[in-house]
Amino acid sequence: MLSWRQRKAIKLMFRKPDDEVAAEVGVRPEVIAQWRRKPEFREALAGEQRAIRAAAARMASAASLDAAKHLHKLLADAKDGKLSLDILKAIGAFEEGGDGAEETLDDIIRRVAEEDEVET
Repeated sequence: MLSWRQRKAIKLMFRKPDDEVAAEVGVRPEVIAQWRRKPEFREALAGEQRAIRAAAARMASAASLDAAKHLHKLLADAKDGKLSLDILKAIGAFEEGGDGAEETLDDIIRRVAEEDEVET
């Protein structure tokens, strides 16, 4: 079982260097190094890292969708087909293989259009 100091240190380790973490939780920097060698601490640290990555992925996904909605609205308002096509080409919408994204361009356009219908 991790102590409250260890749990607090894990939260801080992704934002601050070890010496600052040690000072904030009230231990010597050598103690942080000792903790890092313990399997239980390393597992908890890895779990926190996974949680941070998952949260960052969710935020990036939401930001991408917001950007797509905004772009969709700008293009719909502009009524400029060539501009739309140029933008889609520039972002690689017609390239095969892509980056392994789970959604296709059609899925994203359909979802944005459905959300626009709900909003109006």
